[in-house]
Amino acid sequence: MKTQQDLILLFKRVATEVDKREFPEVTGESNISDLGVDSLSMMQIVGEMELRLNIMIPDEDLVELVTVGDLVKVVMRRMEGS
Repeated sequence: MKTQQDLILLFKRVATEVDKREFPEVTGESNISDLGVDSLSMMQIVGEMELRLNIMIPDEDLVELVTVGDLVKVVMRRMEGS
């Protein structure tokens, strides 16, 4: 089972691959839009995380995401359910 910190690190790694730039200061409280991640990049990041974690996140769960921590909570719920 992945921890919250593991999932934050995974977000950083995937975001770096998708946006082709570093994200050194990401925490659970980091606002996704403040990081400069637009909606298209976010969809790519979520899709890659789904592949790597073998989960599916419904689109309606993505609408409420504001912070990296919000994404981590959704991912953890999906991992528990699978």
